[in-house]
Amino acid sequence: MYADLKGYVPENIEYLLPDYVKEIFPAELDFTKIEGAKIKNANDAIKFIGKEFEATFPTGETVMRKLDEFEIRNIREEYCVMQENEVPKRKLNLEETLEEIKAMKKRAEQAYDSILAGVAKYAAQVKEGTQEMRLKSTETFCIALAGYYLFFTWDKNQKAFVLAKAFKIPKGGVKELWATED
Repeated sequence: MYADLKGYVPENIEYLLPDYVKEIFPAELDFTKIEGAKIKNANDAIKFIGKEFEATFPTGETVMRKLDEFEIRNIREEYCVMQENEVPKRKLNLEETLEEIKAMKKRAEQAYDSILAGVAKYAAQVKEGTQEMRLKSTETFCIALAGYYLFFTWDKNQKAFVLAKAFKIPKGGVKELWATED
């Protein structure tokens, strides 16, 4: 697993370099063979390089190297486990989220359509300049007169009954006694 690679450094490291660089420069420098230098380890070599060359000593520099078989095996195991365990969970989560988004979109569209319908209703009402009103049955009466039904309702501001509605009596209703009053 990937956790097994923590702190792991391969025994043989192969750095990735372009071929043209490999053709120009040597792949390694061995300072232990310099006469009179007394270089036995990396620290001795760094001191020698600092004394004899104009060199910088970078910190945090990164390079690319090849993975060894142990690393490849562990990384492959890691992504296989992820493929088997995590990918299906994440796919299901994605599908559920997409369904939630569809439902949210539908609700938002319905809310938008609802408000547009409300706006249209009020705009039509303003354009017509009218509003339907229910008359109080305790303050309203209807009489038939000259072929019409006339509805009068009490207006408290005028302190009188005012004509609120009138419509022609249908042909079948004219023969009724109540409907033929003049």
